[in-house]
Amino acid sequence: MNTAVLSPDAARLKAVRAALAAIEPAVWTRVHGTDGAYVESHGDMGELFVLARFDEATVDEIDFVCNAPETVAFLLRLFDAACFQIRQLRGLPEPRRQNEPAGEPMARDVKNFAAECAMKCKDDGAFKLFLHELHGLEKPLTDERVAQKVRSLLGVQSRKELNNGGRASEAWLALRGSFDAWRKREPR
Repeated sequence: MNTAVLSPDAARLKAVRAALAAIEPAVWTRVHGTDGAYVESHGDMGELFVLARFDEATVDEIDFVCNAPETVAFLLRLFDAACFQIRQLRGLPEPRRQNEPAGEPMARDVKNFAAECAMKCKDDGAFKLFLHELHGLEKPLTDERVAQKVRSLLGVQSRKELNNGGRASEAWLALRGSFDAWRKREPR
C-alpha cells in the first residue's frame, strides 16, 4: 500500500491538530490568588488542575497562554476554510480522508457548508450582487441583510442547519450552483 509522505509543514499541522484534540475541551481560566497568577483547567469530574504558574509575567502574557487553545482552534478553522475556498476556486476535489480506500469517491463533506456559506455572505461581493440582482436583496448590501436573505432563500433559521444534510444542504448546493452559473455568464 502506498503511503503518502507528509511535508514537514503538513506533519507539523497534523501534530498541532492532534495536540489540540488531546487536551479538549481545553477551557482554561486565568486565576489570581494568594499564590500569584496561574492558569487552571477543569477535569472531567469537575476537579481543578493548575496548568501553569506565573512569577513575572504581564497580564497580556498570561492572557496569551490562557487563550492559546481557543486561538489555535480559531486559526485551524480559518486555515481549513481558506483551504476549502482555494480548492473550490481551483475546481479541485476535497482530499481523501485517512483510511479511505483509493479510487472510491469521497462522500460529500457536509460540515463545510455553513462555513462556506458564511464566507460567501461576508467576503464575496459578487455573491452579494448576485443576491441583489436575482433575488431582490435590497441595498445597502450589508452582511446582516445578506445572511438574512440567504436564510430566507434556504428556509433555515441558522446557517448551521446546512451541516445537517438533507433539504437544507441541497438548497445550499442549488443556490451555490445558481451563483456559479450567474458568475460565469457574459460580463454586464
